[in-house]
Amino acid sequence: MTDYKIYNFPYIEQNLPDIIHHLEIAHAAFERMFPTLDSTWAYNKYNIFSLTGPSSHFYKIFQEIRKIARANCGDEHELWMQSWINYMSYEEIDRLDWHGHAFDYHGYVCIDPKKTYTVFKEYQIENKIGQIYFGPGYRHHKVQAIEPYEGKRITLGFDIVCDIQKSKFVKTIQMPWLDLSLIPLS
Repeated sequence: MTDYKIYNFPYIEQNLPDIIHHLEIAHAAFERMFPTLDSTWAYNKYNIFSLTGPSSHFYKIFQEIRKIARANCGDEHELWMQSWINYMSYEEIDRLDWHGHAFDYHGYVCIDPKKTYTVFKEYQIENKIGQIYFGPGYRHHKVQAIEPYEGKRITLGFDIVCDIQKSKFVKTIQMPWLDLSLIPLS
């Protein structure tokens, strides 16, 4: 038995052009706000669902992540989520080399993942449009391209913490103004 899950959310593929368009607008807004930062590594400066706030497509994606998180974490915990956009050309993909997330859970949503794998030490996931990965947080992984691609590889990363005051992972996020990325999952 594995301790991670893969979900399929067909809504993304069914609405892909609009979703990509909304993310292009959101990414451009990110670049205007943070002209010297990378949207992947500035994950603690923003939340992608704040940048896509008026989009009903992103409301539905947010609700799907929330449903998955609650199914895996239960209803008795306060859940907090940070989420960001990974928006990378083929030449930039090596920025997603081995790394981990110091949170209770980590996941990602494949919007336009191109032909890539997410490689963990014990397993690898072939990324597909509409796929949502949900698993333990601090597990090292990297992204590898199966073949060169044109345009941008687009995924949403997310981290979830349960009971933030008791978390063994998140110690520095006790004051709201120190981390702008965390939002509550009701």
